[in-house]
Amino acid sequence: MLGLKLGQLDVCKSLFLQRSLCFRRCRPLQSSCDHANNTNQYRRSSSSSSGKLNSQQQSAGATRKSSTTAATEQRRQKQQKENNQLPPLDVATIIQGPSLLTNTHVYRPSPSIFFLPGLRSLPFWTAPSHTSRDDPSKVQIAYNEPTLTSIVQHLEANYTVIREEYMSAVMGMGTKTDIVTSSTLRPHDDNDDTPPPFVISKPLEPDYDVNVKGGEHSSERLHTGTWDWHSYVLNGVVQPKFQQACPNTAKILNDIQEHLFFDGGRNSTSADSDNHNPFGFAFFSTLHGKSYIKPHTGPMNLRLRIHLPLIVPKKHVKPDAYSVNPVTKCGLRVGDQIRSWEEGKVIVLDDSYEHEVWNETEDVRVLLLVDVWHPDVRKVERERIGKMFGYAKSKGWIGGGGGSGGGGEK
Repeated sequence: MLGLKLGQLDVCKSLFLQRSLCFRRCRPLQSSCDHANNTNQYRRSSSSSSGKLNSQQQSAGATRKSSTTAATEQRRQKQQKENNQLPPLDVATIIQGPSLLTNTHVYRPSPSIFFLPGLRSLPFWTAPSHTSRDDPSKVQIAYNEPTLTSIVQHLEANYTVIREEYMSAVMGMGTKTDIVTSSTLRPHDDNDDTPPPFVISKPLEPDYDVNVKGGEHSSERLHTGTWDWHSYVLNGVVQPKFQQACPNTAKILNDIQEHLFFDGGRNSTSADSDNHNPFGFAFFSTLHGKSYIKPHTGPMNLRLRIHLPLIVPKKHVKPDAYSVNPVTKCGLRVGDQIRSWEEGKVIVLDDSYEHEVWNETEDVRVLLLVDVWHPDVRKVERERIGKMFGYAKSKGWIGGGGGSGGGGEK
């Protein structure tokens, strides 16, 4: 059973519907006397007019049968509509705010919307990158978790391919913006002496407007500076433009598709599915210099967030007198732990802890961000959670777009 903190988001207030009993309306049974009286009266009436009403009775009987059939069909459709509007069996339960002890000055998971009890939690699930250099035998993934280990190894093994594709498709370096001629786009005509015009392919444009007023990620609420997204999965929906521009990265992510935190773990290019999770993301996150993402918590503890750093500022990262953080000019804090990124070295974090991100340098910081299911959430739970999200989305309580889902470092 999912827990939901009271008063966090208005859009989720209706998720607390409990499955209600449906009573079928039935006509009251007639008494035997009433039935006999009605029968005798009908017989007397029938005997007095049997000759002239024969044909009329046949017509009336056909009419009554047709009316009864139509009424039955209407009741059936109404009952089916009511059944379709019932919430799924797995629904959220209200947790009264005063019963939660949260202000202890100790950082613990505190998601803004959903909480599933019993999941292991740590601010970071990966050891600091320097430990692998100091002691290669040291465990790098918390609890030696096999699923996370395989995901981390898979992404780190493909770091070079992913980085090159980002540089090509997003940064405008390489083949994606090479000057080409129209002859590469259509068959060449030897009889045509006209020089073909030059064509320049445009790089992939950002696809999520974090400045939508009132959105969860809007500037006045969550961040300052410039923050670009180039999404493969956006609010649980695969983006075809990313697939076309970055086919290698898309394939690498498809290889771990069953673990991705969207649409019940299945690939989806539509937000209209009955089993739709609008809280899943996978994208290139570009945090420009002099940008800051304020302290906040993610919407739930059902996922873990993966960072594969592609570009990390290397110059002037040591704090100075004007630095906000005393450890580094470019880093993140999850709970009470502070980390900085190292290119090609994955960081796994739990964004249900309070966290913040900053880049005080002049350079961009780029990473591939991927949401995966928390390894303690079982397959049957994932399917039922997906149905709950799908039902909530069909009611308009949650959904994609400006501010419905991400909540966390992007």
